[in-house]
Amino acid sequence: MKAVCRVAKVKGAGSIGGKSDHNYRQGHVPNADPERLHLNHEYVLNYENLAKAIDARLHHAGLDHVRKDAVKGMEFILTASPEAFKRDQTGQFTGDYRESDWVKANLEFMKQSYGSNLVAFTLHQDEKTPHIHAIVVPITPDNRLCAKELFTPKTLRQLQTDYAAAMKPFGLERGIEGSRAQHVDMKHIYGLQQAQRQEIQKELTPLQQESQPLQVSKPDMLDLLNLERWRQQQEAQINAEYNRRLAEVQNTAKYAQNAAVANVLAKEQGKVLQQRLDTAESLKQANYEKAQLTNQQLTKANQNIEKIAILVDENRLNPKWSEQTAERVRERVSSQIEKDIVEGVRGIKTSNSEQATVQLRQNLEKQGYQFKQTSEGKASMIIDPKSEVQLNIATTKFSGKSLNELFNERLTELQKQEVKQSRGRGMSM
Repeated sequence: MKAVCRVAKVKGAGSIGGKSDHNYRQGHVPNADPERLHLNHEYVLNYENLAKAIDARLHHAGLDHVRKDAVKGMEFILTASPEAFKRDQTGQFTGDYRESDWVKANLEFMKQSYGSNLVAFTLHQDEKTPHIHAIVVPITPDNRLCAKELFTPKTLRQLQTDYAAAMKPFGLERGIEGSRAQHVDMKHIYGLQQAQRQEIQKELTPLQQESQPLQVSKPDMLDLLNLERWRQQQEAQINAEYNRRLAEVQNTAKYAQNAAVANVLAKEQGKVLQQRLDTAESLKQANYEKAQLTNQQLTKANQNIEKIAILVDENRLNPKWSEQTAERVRERVSSQIEKDIVEGVRGIKTSNSEQATVQLRQNLEKQGYQFKQTSEGKASMIIDPKSEVQLNIATTKFSGKSLNELFNERLTELQKQEVKQSRGRGMSM
């Protein structure tokens, strides 16, 4: 949870009047709930509006004549991450912070930091998230009105550090120092609220809570011959899917976080985000449990291998069992290889014989197949690396045809298509 402290300039009668109307609800505030208006509270202001409070502080410092474009005030918005506040089912925070230690700590921090320059300190509780508006007149110790001297990049960085330290007792931390995140000017906060909410919701909507744990396939008899490779395949599959889901959650979180910078009040969407992040953690736990199950399966598989080794060594393994098992594997894998080769030929996109040969090999290699070559460099056997089943490419029939017949038929088909397209272009000219 982060401590939030935003600072912006206030200059000109119009700007000061607008801040006063907003802070004291003298104008229309679309985000405020009239039924919660009584929960707002002012702790410092001794005048009927901000303009008079600022002018009184300037007069006390002997600054009755200042430039019209001078920065007369700095507005602070002080709050915290949305999850720092308890909320009901609608996302509205619950409780009353008027007498809370959190508000008292904020007020004490501002008084110690800016003394008599602090002319207003207003708690708002009629919106989604409790927050404080504080107005500071930027008067230097030698009684000069100079915001650019008091609020430099260096002093603003130190302000964030000091404020986070004051909020630490409430479990709040400083944001990343030196972050390049761009904060929208506070004069746009309320104007952008609805647009920001819609954008955040649009980003969150496609994200489904994938609560189902990832599946780990059981090792078959062939996997028992190479458990390490099987384990690596399963781990890679789990990690790839988990990383994809987690990246989706994190990208959405990053978007919503950046959008919330532009709109403090839109941060209630953080509750929705947290649910999705919790789902990611649940997924991680589910995958951990799957990994534990996989380890158990590996242990059992190792035990089976040891039993088979003993049976083979003592000639107690029925040869027919081995032959029958091998034959079933060959039939199953060979059938799949034949289908993949036919699909590989259909995937050829060129009528050039040499290029087509390269494409066919690439199509099959993408399926994980390997090739054994003759001394002339020609592929003679196609191998399924998982089962080690091999097929002779030259002699095997694929859908009742040799590979050369399938290959030549595909090239002829592509050549006809090219001729037809060429004629079509000629007629159009």
